[in-house]
Formats: sequence, C-alpha cells, structure tokens
Amino acid sequence: MSVIQTQTWVYNFVKRCEDQIRENSYFIQCETICVPLVESFSNVNPEELQYELLNHGLFDSDDWVTIGCTLIEMKKNNIWRIVEVEYQLLRCLWNGPEIPIFIFPIKKGSVEVENKFPTKSGVAYKGALFLFLSTEVPIEEIKALLAHEYNHVCRLNYLGLSPEKIPLKDSLIIEGLGEYAVKDLYGEKWLAPWTKLYSLEGTAEIWEKYFKPSLNIVGIKNHQHFLYGNDRNPFPKWIGYYIGFQVIASFQKKHGPYSNYELSHIPSDELIAGSCYRLRN
Repeated sequence: MSVIQTQTWVYNFVKRCEDQIRENSYFIQCETICVPLVESFSNVNPEELQYELLNHGLFDSDDWVTIGCTLIEMKKNNIWRIVEVEYQLLRCLWNGPEIPIFIFPIKKGSVEVENKFPTKSGVAYKGALFLFLSTEVPIEEIKALLAHEYNHVCRLNYLGLSPEKIPLKDSLIIEGLGEYAVKDLYGEKWLAPWTKLYSLEGTAEIWEKYFKPSLNIVGIKNHQHFLYGNDRNPFPKWIGYYIGFQVIASFQKKHGPYSNYELSHIPSDELIAGSCYRLRN
C-alpha cells in the first residue's frame, strides 16, 4: 500500500451530487468516500468513520460544488506524487510500516483565524494515515505534516495498543516525537507554533499538579483537554503538545543524539524520566 488515488473517489462524489441534486450530499459522501475506506479499519462502520474524519478536517459534503476545482489545482501541484515520494523516503529512513495514505481537500472552516482559513490537517492510525489539504499549503508544510503523522504511525505500531488502552503519557510522547521529527528533518522553521507558546518554567507547576498524577489515564478520548487545552485554566491552549515536544527535546539534549527511529523505540516512562519533566521528585 502507499498513497491512494483518492481524487477518483472525490470526482465520483462530485458527479453523483451533480446527477442527483435531490439526494443528500452527506449520504453521498459516506457512500463514495467512507465505504471504500473501511477496508483499512476493523470494527468501524462508514458512518462512524465519516463523523471522525469530518472532525479532523475532511471537506464538508455541502462544498461539492467547488471541490472539483480544488482537485484540479491539487493535481496541478502534483500533491499525490509529492506525498508518495516523501512517504517512501520516510519509510526507508525509519524502517516504518507500509500503510495506505489518503489525501482529501480540507474543510474550509466556518471561522477565519488571523485572516486565514485552515490549510492543512492530518490524523494517523496504526494502519492508515489521512492528510487534509488546501490548494494554498506550501510543499514544505505538506512534507512536515506527513513526517509528523507518519511518525505517529511508527510509534503506534511500536506500542501495539488500541486507542482505548493508550495512556496519557504515550499520547504526550506520540505528539512530541512527531514534531521533533519535523525539527530533525526540516529544521525549526517548519515547527508548529505551539512548540514556542510557553516556557519550561511556566509549565512546571501544570506538569506537577495536573499532568504527572494523570499520566496513566487511558483512552485517547480522555486526553483531549490535556493535549489541546480548553478555554479556561488549568489547561492553556496546546499545553499537552508543548509538554510532549519539550520532553523529547530535553531528553535528546541530555542523553542524545538518538535517531528518530531510536527515539520511537524508547518507552515513554524512560523518555519522561530522562527529560526536563520528571516522573518523580
């Protein structure tokens, strides 16, 4: 498996919407996009998968009128080919698993942030990876996003845990490893903004009081407020992502250099214990 030619699926979706104006585009999207996807997952039905992917950035079905033009631009930019070449390089570099990669236009978004709509998003599973892209995203950002998400795939395969059994400490490390791989491969210029939001000193109390007692909470659905933060204290925006990245960066500074492959095979307890954040006083 490698990069799947999902543009054919999206064209089929658009064609059916054009031919069947009275049929609900949401159901057409499920049938043309999500039904073929379930082959890469176990114990998931198309409706559940559609709901999850929409939350991660899959284009809204109501945007079918403009999606065809978006695909034309994405094909002109050779997006599928660029991702294929970069994926093969990463797989060789990290001795990673062979997985299908699915590329789709990104949801436009209902709210502009800093005068910009979202240009990229991704989500990784143990056996598959999704990229949601706009026509404006630079090639370098696509490569950085792919590296971040494919590093997740490598770590998830090392852990061998289902999403329901992953503890918070592993969720932190997964995100930290993914972004550290971006730094290692492409440089600090392409790091996500959340890597610089806070300071180690400013997050020490949050780590001690809230994160350290919660590191063994299992189930990725229970980790969302730790990772993304919320609108109120004690979890500021992107706090878990920041902590995860600093764990890996400080561990590497103290004990490295390790390759990304080597880092991805070190247990989370060892990475945290050897970092600026500790498991015990």
